[in-house]
Amino acid sequence: MNQKGGVGKTATTVNVGGALAELGHRVLLIDLDPQGHLTDALKIAGDWDGDGSLAAALTGQWRGRVADLIVPHSRTESGQLDVIPTHPGMFTVARELDRLRAREERLSRVLAEVGGYDHVLIDCPPALDILTDNALVAADGALVPVQAEDSSLHALRLLLAQIEAIEIELRDTRLTLHGLVISMLDRGRGGRARSTLGRTVIAALEELPVPILATVPRSVVITEAWRLGQTVAQYAPTSEHAQAYRTIAKVLGS
Repeated sequence: MNQKGGVGKTATTVNVGGALAELGHRVLLIDLDPQGHLTDALKIAGDWDGDGSLAAALTGQWRGRVADLIVPHSRTESGQLDVIPTHPGMFTVARELDRLRAREERLSRVLAEVGGYDHVLIDCPPALDILTDNALVAADGALVPVQAEDSSLHALRLLLAQIEAIEIELRDTRLTLHGLVISMLDRGRGGRARSTLGRTVIAALEELPVPILATVPRSVVITEAWRLGQTVAQYAPTSEHAQAYRTIAKVLGS
């Protein structure tokens, strides 16, 4: 999660999920973003004409089996990657949730019906809204993609404050803040950030009490995998990008 758009949330969710599946885990990805980037990235064809959807399940307008919303994506020798796609109805969900009781707990109730997975990864929208609050209440931990830009530092401070508020008001346990993922880094010599700005932002991030789990350089590899509906582990398994996501997956899977 990160309320700032364009920082690599969907790429992180998709590719960490793919790395976990490669390691033999059963993984479910949830596209909580109304814009549906994750659904598009994995080329999931949603049933837009049916009554069942994540949006309808969250608002209680549909009370069918949540398992019926799950779409298989891929299988490895011992792992699997499945998806609950977004739906056009997600664009109005936030407004509808505002009128309901226990509005921050709706996703938790939906996920309570889901079984058989080792990991559930939620791709959050670029906003500190009711959907993100639902993810913060439902999740065990958070992974925060950032870019080496000043705006990421400001956004991170707001996000950490939001997490603290949710912990105080709506959670019985603290959220595990797994760490940061520096995405789309423009690199120069020695693999360091190319610009002085990038290097100073990374230095500031390193001073925070949140570990940096991996740095993912800017590359066409991620874009090409997205275009084909594949994870980076599937498309370019020997790339440094696939290895970066495997590093994150090992942290989450331990």
